[in-house]
Amino acid sequence: MPNFSIGLSALRTSQFALEVVSNNISNANTDGYHRRRLSMESTPPNYTGGFRVGNGVTISGITRIRDQVTESSLTSVISDSNDVEQLLTIERKIESALLTGDNSVGRQLDQFFAEFTNLSASPNEPAQRSALLETGKQLSGGLRDAAQQLTELKNNVRLQIENEIELLNGDLQELRDVSFEIFKFSAQDIERNNELDQRDAVLNRIAEVVGISRNEQPGGQLHLTIGHHSIEQGSHPSSLSVVEAGEQLEVYLDDSDRPLSIETGRLSALVEAYNEIIPAFEEKLDQIAGQLIQSVNTVHSTGIGSAGSFTNLVGNVNVSDTDVPLSEVFPEGDLTAGELTLSVIDANGDRQTHVISIDPDVDTLEDVASQLTGILGITASIRAVSNQFQITTGADLEFNFAGGVETNPDLSLFTGTSVATVSGTYTADTNETLTVQIEGTGQVGSAASLFANIYSSSGALLTRVNVGDGYEAGSAIELDDGVEIAFSAGTMNDGDEFSTRLTGEPDQTGILAALGINAFFSGTDAHSIRVDASVATNPDRIATGRSGEAADTSNLAHFIAIDDTALMPGGRTIGQFASEMGTEIGFEINSNTALSTSLTTFQLRLETERDAKSGVDLNEELVYLQEYQKSYEAAVRIIQATDEMLTELFRIIG
Repeated sequence: MPNFSIGLSALRTSQFALEVVSNNISNANTDGYHRRRLSMESTPPNYTGGFRVGNGVTISGITRIRDQVTESSLTSVISDSNDVEQLLTIERKIESALLTGDNSVGRQLDQFFAEFTNLSASPNEPAQRSALLETGKQLSGGLRDAAQQLTELKNNVRLQIENEIELLNGDLQELRDVSFEIFKFSAQDIERNNELDQRDAVLNRIAEVVGISRNEQPGGQLHLTIGHHSIEQGSHPSSLSVVEAGEQLEVYLDDSDRPLSIETGRLSALVEAYNEIIPAFEEKLDQIAGQLIQSVNTVHSTGIGSAGSFTNLVGNVNVSDTDVPLSEVFPEGDLTAGELTLSVIDANGDRQTHVISIDPDVDTLEDVASQLTGILGITASIRAVSNQFQITTGADLEFNFAGGVETNPDLSLFTGTSVATVSGTYTADTNETLTVQIEGTGQVGSAASLFANIYSSSGALLTRVNVGDGYEAGSAIELDDGVEIAFSAGTMNDGDEFSTRLTGEPDQTGILAALGINAFFSGTDAHSIRVDASVATNPDRIATGRSGEAADTSNLAHFIAIDDTALMPGGRTIGQFASEMGTEIGFEINSNTALSTSLTTFQLRLETERDAKSGVDLNEELVYLQEYQKSYEAAVRIIQATDEMLTELFRIIG
């Protein structure tokens, strides 16, 4: 008797196959969808009349078309690509913060030091002083803006890290849920292709954030790791958290006591930017600002502007610890043991220098104040509220730290009636004590064989000058390094002597710059650098020289020399260091741009390979559609033929 079941099996299978093809066509544009293929096999035959006759067709399963190697490689490339893209985004913002072109920190530094050169050519021009101040303000403002933008970028990166972790934990929850569904359907031997598609999509989203390693097992099982940590897919989902460790951020997985090692993905780039990249450029900016402040203030503190010497100076640095060694108070101040020379000028313009010795490993700020207060007419103290160092003078006195020459040396050992005076602008950069010994006795300008022998501090005879017959009393005698000496009319006695100090290095210790005494800049780093308020409001306070005369430009050469001095790490000048900082971020951007292009190309190629394997080809599906349609129609014809045969048989049987 004809078997209806054969035709029915063909009919059901063809109908099911049409549904699979229809589902493929409807999901042709669904992201992450893998096309399906119906797997069929012959039903075991029946044994009839000594013959084995086929019993139709049955469905053995629905196969999800997928290239595991390609998709695993794609997941890895997605992590790498997102890592590089995130780095590029941050690096471009760093480049923007550091400015480019005419507004770059390096260019502003060049303009700042160029204004000192311009001022040396026109020291009496108020507009030139104002131009110098303006470039100083622009430079300090540029450093502050760059530092502030880096701080804001770092804060935004921190927020983005927290947001990425929140979204990632949501994906890990979804991964756990879909993995549970896959496990449940696997145990019941139920097709789970939709859940596998969903899991692949979740894994690729996770891979965008953190680099993952996936090891797929037969039956849909998946072993997943981030770094050296396994991702929980069982009874509860894994989760990540971010923890502050000092100034750094660490990411932890679940209850692990070790930070998670993240090598790729957006989160890797963000953590690297927060912990390493941004702080590195913040440190470079602080190095530039700190060295600029120290170098310029070191020169400025030992100079005088056309406004003249001082009756009151207040440091712009707040010092809270006044009773501990200076080296502990200013660990970055690069203080050294040496001498500090203060000059006191009376109402007649006569200058007398006073020297104190400072050992930063021993002396405290209170010790320094005590030594300065010991100088007649000088009072030094630490302000109670602001903790700033302050120096003041008594009536009719002024002071400075410009060094130079003593106009009225100590003549207490001079027994004659002639008075010696020293003048000129000392041009050497070292400290020297000249000793003048008189050879012969008699009247200045008329005595025979009356000489002044001038010795260096080492005892070497520098020069022997005639002050007797042939010398005009009171006329200046030129010595070396811009110094002049004169003797008034009167008598000299053999063996008379006096000493006078020539100061070319007024502050050997660096204490003035550390305290912000007579400073050009205030602040300590890129966030706080500013032109000192006392200079910003009075251009005549710019310390162009060391005499207080408007035309004195002797100090400008020291400012200009800063630009060419290797003060930064690697034997670089401040300008070179700043330029290389911009070059460094530019190089990183170019390198990562090229890498991003390469990774994008590779990712597109893998996606093309994946789509060629797993994607829905509508033309191919239409062929299958027609094929299964024909099969369906043929199955219907089988059933019709069987029905007609049975009808005819029943009619004959009657």
